[in-house]
Amino acid sequence: MKAFMNFTKKLEDHPRLQFVLQTLGFYVLMMVLFLYFMTANLSTAPKFVYSQF
Repeated sequence: MKAFMNFTKKLEDHPRLQFVLQTLGFYVLMMVLFLYFMTANLSTAPKFVYSQF
């Protein structure tokens, strides 16, 4: 357990790794948001608006 805690402490202190992890986390959050908007049925326009085009 102590070895694991020392390993996590080293990961937290490494600035380049922290940047990579934050960048990956942000990318994952953006992809989740993108996939939600692409798959959700969020259209609130009435049917007749679509039939005019």
